[in-house]
Amino acid sequence: MSFPTTPVFVYQGSKPGFTPELTQHPAAAWLKTYTETALDGRAWEKGTPYSEWHTDDYSIEKSDGTVVQGGKEAWEQGAPSLFKPFKAHKHEPNMAVILEIPNGWMMLGQANVYGELHAPSSEPKVKDGSGKEWDVMTPGAFRFTFAKDDKAEHDGIKMQSTSVFIDTAPTMAMMLKAGMLKPEDLTKA
Repeated sequence: MSFPTTPVFVYQGSKPGFTPELTQHPAAAWLKTYTETALDGRAWEKGTPYSEWHTDDYSIEKSDGTVVQGGKEAWEQGAPSLFKPFKAHKHEPNMAVILEIPNGWMMLGQANVYGELHAPSSEPKVKDGSGKEWDVMTPGAFRFTFAKDDKAEHDGIKMQSTSVFIDTAPTMAMMLKAGMLKPEDLTKA
């Protein structure tokens, strides 16, 4: 039985992070800048407009199944809610599969997401690939759609959609231990 196939760029890094091996693909190079500047740099707190990084129809699907539609809404409500428990965070990719689609690319990736909680934690720290210590690390998977846009401010690319697949239990457990949550908070809608 034969079926159509599509060529893909596959990255299975020998070391974590946005390595030269990963960022040789233009979508991954763009994602490195986006992640370090917009996400881990918490650009929404600095007044960066959604349109600098996202299409007007950008959407974000969170791990709980919630989907926020529209560039402005997804930027102002989606990203801040994902990173609310942390005063600082870092994404460290370790796998990506990228395929070309009409007018852009789709990426399936995996990354370790490190976070420093707002409240001090007495629990043992975890280290990222560079040796920096964090309160918590959670592995996550992501699906991104990138749109080519000649007018885009960053390398002619904008993010069109994001789906996040991450187990929030390790972060919630650390928040409970640090006193950021009470057990009864877990049952509130």
